Amino acid sequence: MITTPPSDNVDISSSALLPTTYPETHPDILLGPVRPELIRAELLADLLEATAARIPDKTALIFGAQQLSYRELNARADCAASALIEGGVRPGHIVGLWLPRGIDLLVMQAAIAKTGAAWLPFDADTPPERIAVCLDDAKAPGIVSCASFAPRLADGARPVWTAETLSAPGKTPLHTRQNVSPSDLAYVIYTSGSTGKPKGIEISQASICHFLRSENALLGIQESDRVYQGFSVAFDMSFEEIWISYLAGATLWIAPKEVASDPEALPRALQDNGITVLHAVPTLLALFNQDVTSLRLINLGGEMCPQSLVARWARPGRQVFNTYGPTEATVSASLAELHAGVPVTIGGPLPNYGLLVIAPDVEGGLRLLPRGEVGELCITGPGVAAGYLGRPDLSLDKFLANPWASSAAQARLYRTGDLARIDPDGCVQCLGRTDDQVKIRASPAWALSPWCCARRTALIS
Repeated sequence: MITTPPSDNVDISSSALLPTTYPETHPDILLGPVRPELIRAELLADLLEATAARIPDKTALIFGAQQLSYRELNARADCAASALIEGGVRPGHIVGLWLPRGIDLLVMQAAIAKTGAAWLPFDADTPPERIAVCLDDAKAPGIVSCASFAPRLADGARPVWTAETLSAPGKTPLHTRQNVSPSDLAYVIYTSGSTGKPKGIEISQASICHFLRSENALLGIQESDRVYQGFSVAFDMSFEEIWISYLAGATLWIAPKEVASDPEALPRALQDNGITVLHAVPTLLALFNQDVTSLRLINLGGEMCPQSLVARWARPGRQVFNTYGPTEATVSASLAELHAGVPVTIGGPLPNYGLLVIAPDVEGGLRLLPRGEVGELCITGPGVAAGYLGRPDLSLDKFLANPWASSAAQARLYRTGDLARIDPDGCVQCLGRTDDQVKIRASPAWALSPWCCARRTALIS
């Protein structure tokens, strides 16, 4: 342990390295539960494969009349992954993913994971021109799509692998991934580019695997749960639906597009299908015109959550959570359990995450603010992204060495651009943007809402 704690005023232009030993936690930094067993050398594909081996006959996916068990999901993804590997896909590659809602989309997503490559997801309504821009920027070797979408990608710039072809029985033995590291990318998500050039956020295998275990240590999704899958895979809250379910061995019910985009039909469908877990943005939940009595857990995120919504949905036998986190921190970084009559906050950090507030005027160095003062919220922990793809200048501005690190897991921090205050009781109040920026995107019309603190919006594919 070093004997002199780091100063609260740090020259961010300095090339000084962080110490190899760390001081005790600074009292103004809020840390989540220390759970080192959640930080593992593993890959996304490992999680699915472990569940398929443990409960092969459990239903994994339901879409209309179609169902796949975990054994069938794993086998179909293996087949498609083998074909992609034969086509030249390798760890370190970033492969496009563009399909309509349904089982094929999730099988192809798992297939890319099984190659050891990263996927670059697109909403089903994304214009081909934007897809081309992002694929070029990511230097993607190809894109996984489907027969109905493929003609819109026929510019000859890169291979288009269709789900129909990849799912065809292939050679045996199957090709399997080789030489994949937990530090390799698992996925890249591009921002809307509303403030300039779209930027791809790089998330590693280790970061997303840790997040899944960390958040579920608090949510407690179980093998017995039936989970609604409604988010587009181009929105990172979909990981809470899809991959936490794979981790736990839960069943995913995929809503048809016409149901997912209808806030009157959706609650009836959730009730009829016995859905127990709902991940949603508050705007969607507010539009439900009836209760869904089968729900035991509601996880909200992506927007500010009004107290009136909590009063309406929280009840004995049902947990309601509010999560916060930008894509750059791997889906979510903090969580609060909400109760009627109690003020809504973004709670405290997930296990192994940390939150701190700095003075927004960073030009003269980083300055940690005491609890109770308003400043820019920063996030530390294993979920901090690798950076922005091909944007070292922007990465250096937002992803910094953490001078107050108390462990190797806290060595880097991400500046969120959100104003916040850490209250004396350890709850975090999110208070808007440091740059007064409000971002709005609608898809579909009823999803119109400001991105507020989390700066994200739900996309329905």
